[in-house]
Amino acid sequence: MLESNIVRIEIYAVADRNADALPWAADQEPLLYTNNIVRMMTDDGLEGAGATISYTENDFDKCIVESMRTIAPGIIGKNALMTEELNRWLMNRCSWGGLVAKSPFDIAAWDIKGKKAGVPLYMMLGGGRTKMLSYSSTPMFDTVEDYFPFIDGCIEHGYTAIKLHCYCIFERDQQLVKAVHERYKNTGIDFMLDTAMYYTQKEALQMAKLLEEYQWAWFEAPVTDYDYKTYQRLVSETSVQISSHGNCLVTLPEVAHALANDLWSDVRQDATVCGGITPLNKCFALAEAFGKPLEIQSWGYTITQAANLHVALAHHNCKYFEQAYPYENFEYGAKNVIRTDKDGFVHAPEGGGLGVEMDWDAVNRAAILSYSFE
Repeated sequence: MLESNIVRIEIYAVADRNADALPWAADQEPLLYTNNIVRMMTDDGLEGAGATISYTENDFDKCIVESMRTIAPGIIGKNALMTEELNRWLMNRCSWGGLVAKSPFDIAAWDIKGKKAGVPLYMMLGGGRTKMLSYSSTPMFDTVEDYFPFIDGCIEHGYTAIKLHCYCIFERDQQLVKAVHERYKNTGIDFMLDTAMYYTQKEALQMAKLLEEYQWAWFEAPVTDYDYKTYQRLVSETSVQISSHGNCLVTLPEVAHALANDLWSDVRQDATVCGGITPLNKCFALAEAFGKPLEIQSWGYTITQAANLHVALAHHNCKYFEQAYPYENFEYGAKNVIRTDKDGFVHAPEGGGLGVEMDWDAVNRAAILSYSFE
């Protein structure tokens, strides 16, 4: 009963060609999103799923699955219940896909572990709460005016917080922020701004002052995560919450260094980027030790959202859950999905493990690349 040995692994690069191509900045081509999925089966009849999203210009991505292909054979025969042991093994693998290619295997093992125990993962990891507030993470629109009906629709749906993906051109972003503030300043809606690391130090400081004046919830990815001096200035010279990009400094030593040197007001982290549920759960404790929130990054498909949501619900130091909206662009292949309710809260799927049921026939139909190992 203490073993659930992995006997088969399937990996897929899945492309939903009917989904909208959504850029995050004015100088980008429309981005195409690939759902990189691991399906892991055990000798006692259980199966787990893990995934990570990749986004590329001009064509769908195959790099992540190609990196997964070099890792998967070594997992056959390992006990999926020994998640700490498996994660340590994963971290020592040589892979040019980095932590992103390793994360889905860890997530799939945790899915199996939860199913073996018959409990949802958020309870297994701590059980801090059963629901949490979420925010709508917007696409980028052509004009300022185009944002308004979208924001109105988010509010009507039940969202109490909205994060703007903007042009990443300072002057245009400034106009957008001012217009959104003027229109919605008395609505009680929390707003955030994500500038995808495009700004100079001067632009970042100026925008931070504006967001501070408007009392926006946070300012995300103002400059490259490696520009330590600018982050320190933003944290020390403004009161707006300063959040990193969440895709660069993601290991525990890097996060500890950033917190010890006052680079961020919070931690921005994602199970599908940092190595899986195992390190994300530790990172929540690390952020708590520094008295900081960990604001989860969960832009992606249903499996990736479920992994991050379960860990966030296991803890108390995360205020908002990120939902890519409109939902349909990120729900392909999932039979049950994660959506914000009319009161602005999101709930974990029911059932053991991640609680996500996949339509594997649909996954196979949309796969642009797949491998299997036994």
